[in-house]
Amino acid sequence: MTMLTPENRVLVTGASSGIGMAVALLCNQMGATVIASGRDMPRLQNLKNSCAHQEFLHIEPRDLQEDMDSLPQWVAGLRQKYGKLTALVCCAGYAAVMPLRAYDRNAAASLYDIHVHAPLLLARGFADKRNNMGQGSSIIFLSSAAALAKEAGLAAYGGAKAAIQAATISLSRELAPQGIRINAVAPAMVRTPMSEQYFAMLSPDARDQTLAAYPLGIGTPEDVAQTIVFLLSDSGKWITGQTVVMDGGRY
Repeated sequence: MTMLTPENRVLVTGASSGIGMAVALLCNQMGATVIASGRDMPRLQNLKNSCAHQEFLHIEPRDLQEDMDSLPQWVAGLRQKYGKLTALVCCAGYAAVMPLRAYDRNAAASLYDIHVHAPLLLARGFADKRNNMGQGSSIIFLSSAAALAKEAGLAAYGGAKAAIQAATISLSRELAPQGIRINAVAPAMVRTPMSEQYFAMLSPDARDQTLAAYPLGIGTPEDVAQTIVFLLSDSGKWITGQTVVMDGGRY
């Protein structure tokens, strides 16, 4: 895989935990300048303290669901502060099970805000030619295997993730003339604090059944981060408009 350099400025949202944190750490380890955003300032500070090159990791706390319409301007402000961006990786989000009998429009709207509207508004800011490096720039959306799964209770969450996959396909044509590639990664269950909470709620039998459904085992945030960094690097320069499903053989 092609190494990154400090001139590769990567904005990672959701960087205070899970996959976003793993992406920020790996990009930093490989030499990129990382702008790490999230809601949890102590966790972001721990991220900076634990990274390989602290001088190339910058913390920018932000709740993406607050004042969402200003997200394009926020990206422009980061460009003014750090220079033109090379990559945007949208990892912020949360999973939710919502059976039809409990479907709530406001709760579903919140899912669409964080998983669809926020990434698209960030992409809008990134795609402004004043804010990105042009040829070689890249956007990654974090989707989920829930968009493909025949599982009960995932209509809202899986629907939001399916929407961002559809957006990825459309935007690949829209952004290609600017030299910007855009792809999505759709992992199934990985070992994050969120999934560990889910496991804690299961009975021993249900936990065993879940684990048995993954022939290659449950993934890790680092597994997903490796694929994301590959797509960001020159090694993925001929890939755009794709969703890479990572499910350990689950589906």
